[in-house]
Amino acid sequence: MAAANVVAAGGAGAAPGLPHVLDVGTGSGALAVTLAAERPGWRVTASDLSADAIAMARDNSALHGVMSRISFVLGDLLIPFVQGPPIDILVSNPPYIPSRDLPGLQREVREHEPHLALDGGDDGLEPYRRMAEQLSMLPRLPRLVAWEVGAGQAEEVAALLRAAADWTDIRFVVDYAGIQRHVIAVR
Repeated sequence: MAAANVVAAGGAGAAPGLPHVLDVGTGSGALAVTLAAERPGWRVTASDLSADAIAMARDNSALHGVMSRISFVLGDLLIPFVQGPPIDILVSNPPYIPSRDLPGLQREVREHEPHLALDGGDDGLEPYRRMAEQLSMLPRLPRLVAWEVGAGQAEEVAALLRAAADWTDIRFVVDYAGIQRHVIAVR
């Protein structure tokens, strides 16, 4: 994979025809670990820009007994995957907090979460813009893209996805607080 550093092998042994899932910005690995645990045959790749995050995700995957089913890649958003195998499902919970809002976060978040995992740029949408632009660089457009978003960002993120590709459907998943928390694009 170009511009990537494969940190740990895994994800082998998936049956032909089962999806290849990519968790971009894996952080602690919650999404990748859950997907590997719930769908043992899927090929799961977890990527992050932070080596510390990759190490934590590896530790969590070992703790939950799925490390052999996850590949870990150090790299920036979708760039490591432009020359790799096709991705069927792309999930991500990228940083989405606007830079100006970081000082006002709860102390336990502001002081203990890595800045890299929180700061989504001026309006909180920078990682989504970059990923939407990079989708066309992949060997094939994923069949499903599911991104977690911040409060009030769903419509703008959906517009970025609409501009990036022709999707069959784009929908929102509302959380228990009534916030459109996930944007899902399907083709």
